[in-house]
Amino acid sequence: MICIDKKKTAERWFNEYFTKGNLDALDDLTTADFVYHSRNGDNSREKMKEFMKWYHSVFQDDEWEIDDFIEQGHKLVVRYTGWMTYKGGWFNIPSDNQRVKETGIMIFLFENGKVKELWCENSDAAILFELGALQENTHKVF
Repeated sequence: MICIDKKKTAERWFNEYFTKGNLDALDDLTTADFVYHSRNGDNSREKMKEFMKWYHSVFQDDEWEIDDFIEQGHKLVVRYTGWMTYKGGWFNIPSDNQRVKETGIMIFLFENGKVKELWCENSDAAILFELGALQENTHKVF
């Protein structure tokens, strides 16, 4: 059974922070010492706010579905699917208002009802392929 409070936090993360770009929601959802662990190193809450400003300048009209919740101890794993319209500004890829799909998995670590740490793996390469930034027939897609 998934903890309803953790589930509501994840839903707010997608509905308010991602979809609406509500940066104040991040203050409500995370601890003061929140850390997002990315492949490029650790990031603070303020870096996540900077990311969201950039994200909403590049992708708009996003819609998110949470496909699965898996809970273990203080962690909640969320598998998600999202659709968004590309507006330009990513790797100098031209925009034709392309609709693209992202899939991913987020792992939320909770402390006292708030997100203390986050890990995310997503389908950036697939989005680049959809936008034509990766040459067709140069790699296999499974």
